[in-house]
Amino acid sequence: MADEKKLSAAEETDGKAAKADKEKDAKPAKEKKPGMGKKIAKYFRDSKGEFKKIIWPTLPSVVRNTGVTLAMCAVLGVLICVFDLALSSLVDLLVSL
Repeated sequence: MADEKKLSAAEETDGKAAKADKEKDAKPAKEKKPGMGKKIAKYFRDSKGEFKKIIWPTLPSVVRNTGVTLAMCAVLGVLICVFDLALSSLVDLLVSL
């Protein structure tokens, strides 16, 4: 019987905690949100701040990166061409048998 009292006391404590959690989760009465104009102004203000943080590359850096990109495109183009020629000659060999 003492165990039953302990259990019901524990259940009451859990019930009170659950009720308190539900009250915390409940939203307060209607909150007033900022208008559309204020949101747009804030967006542009934040964008301006982010643009100030950008570190733009120098001209020599851009030229070097462009050269590296073009060279890699050429190398990959040649590799794909060689691979394609090898596979097409293999297919031609198999078809001619």
